[in-house]
Amino acid sequence: MNTLTKILASTLFLLVAVTGCSETETPKEGVKYTVVATPTADIADVVEVFSLGCGHCRNMELMLPEIKKLAEVDIEQVHVTFNESAQYAAYLFYTAAIQSNGKPSAELKEALFSFVQEQAADLDEEGRKNKLDEIFGQYALVSPFDLNDEQKEQVYQQMTHANQLEQNAQITSVPSFLVKGKYLVQNGAHDSLEDLANTIRFLSEKQ
Repeated sequence: MNTLTKILASTLFLLVAVTGCSETETPKEGVKYTVVATPTADIADVVEVFSLGCGHCRNMELMLPEIKKLAEVDIEQVHVTFNESAQYAAYLFYTAAIQSNGKPSAELKEALFSFVQEQAADLDEEGRKNKLDEIFGQYALVSPFDLNDEQKEQVYQQMTHANQLEQNAQITSVPSFLVKGKYLVQNGAHDSLEDLANTIRFLSEKQ
């Protein structure tokens, strides 16, 4: 093979490689994400929709710092209100959120995950109250049972907003990522954390 042929072959290989890479790195609508019919306004650019009662959400919680780093975005959280049990858990989360500038610590969230998923079912009503008083007290926060009227209204507003977002985006499973209020990421279509973060970053930059 002469020198010119080698150069042409190398150039062709490079072009094919770059094209393949570009196709892989550009998330496709309908595959990696969908566009929701009814966008939600006035929310953060990237939102994780989750539930304290969801085991997969608890696992995702451990991955969020890395996703934020890889996608170069901040991620806020919205708790679902699908049903009575989800509404109960949402009340706990938003009780913590309104007292933590919307961002309860990772340690507090893990304590709430543990309470909802592992402890609550084995306690009677008084036991659940005592345990929640203990959890919130550890972080110098008011217990869900001791909120004043203003705080209860704040929690109610957060839950109402969450419910509206669920309906707009037609959220049926968690965890889910909603970007710019209108792009719903299809978690199952991604092969890795890096792949997921790439889609989130792409959508966050999409006009």
